[in-house]
Amino acid sequence: MAAPITFAIPYFRNRTFLGEAIESVRSQTTSDWELLVVDDAGPEPADDLIASYADSRMRYVRHEANLGMTANWNACLRLANAPLTTLLHQDDRLLPRYAERVLAAARARPDAAAYFTDVRVIGLNGEPTTTAADLAKKLSRRPKTDYDLAGDDAMASLVATNYIYCPSLCLNRSVVGTDPFDGSWSMVQDLEFTTRQLLQGRELHCVREVLFEYRRHSDSQTESYTLDASRFVEELRLYRGLEAKALDQGWERSARAARRRWMLRGHVGHKMLVDLIRGRPTAAGRKAALLTADLLGRH
Repeated sequence: MAAPITFAIPYFRNRTFLGEAIESVRSQTTSDWELLVVDDAGPEPADDLIASYADSRMRYVRHEANLGMTANWNACLRLANAPLTTLLHQDDRLLPRYAERVLAAARARPDAAAYFTDVRVIGLNGEPTTTAADLAKKLSRRPKTDYDLAGDDAMASLVATNYIYCPSLCLNRSVVGTDPFDGSWSMVQDLEFTTRQLLQGRELHCVREVLFEYRRHSDSQTESYTLDASRFVEELRLYRGLEAKALDQGWERSARAARRRWMLRGHVGHKMLVDLIRGRPTAAGRKAALLTADLLGRH
C-alpha cells in the first residue's frame, strides 16, 4: 500500500543541501512517507547518497538528459506513488510536523487542489534571514488560523503579494493531475499554477503554522534570473495575462491587483538600487528600463 505522501525532490546539484533536505524528511513525526529524488542529469549524481540510507521508503531516479526545471517538477509528480506530493526543493528543509499537519488538512479538505504552510526563511548556513519581498509577504493581511483560498478576494490577495512559497505546497494529484505546471514559464510557474487553480474554481488550503524552511542564497537559479531581470520580464507577462483572465471572469479585485502589481514594481525598484550600490550599472539599467516601460504602459 502506497504511503499517503511523497516528498519529491527535483535535484540538480549541491549534495550538502540535498542531505539536509533528506534528513528533514526522515525527522518527520510520521514515518509513513515516500521520498523520491529526481536528478535532472546534474553534475553531482547522488545515487550513492540515497543508497547509503538503505531505506525502502527512498528512491532515486536520474534523467539521461536535462529536462529543465518545470519539466522536472512535472516528472516528480508523474513518478510519485502517493496521492499527495510535496515538491521539496533540494536546498530547503521541512520542520518535523509538516507531514502530520498537512495530512490532517488533507483529511479535512480532501477536495482542495493543494495545501501549503507558513515558512521560515533561512540563509546559506541555515541562519534566519529575510528580504524586502519576504517582509511584504509576511505583512500581507491573512486570517490568523487555518483557512481556505477561493474566489476573487483570495486571488486578489495572492496576486498582490504572492505569499505562497512554492516548495511548501503539497499537491493533491487527484485534483491537479500529474503535469500541473505549465512548461511555457521558466520562473513564475508557481504563481501561474496557484492562480490557475483559483480561476478554475478550486480551493487552496493554508495551514497557519511555520512548518517549512525556505533557503535563500546567491547560488540559486532564482538569484541568477533576478540579476539579469529575466524573472521580472516573465512576471510582468504573467501579471498582464492574469489581469485579462480576471476581467473575463468578472473578478474586479483580482484584475485591479494584477494591474497595479505594486509588489512586483517595488521589487524591481529595490533590486535596481541594490545593483547600483554593488557596482552593477548594467544590471541596474536593465531593471530601470523595465520598470519605466511598465509604469508608462509600454509592453
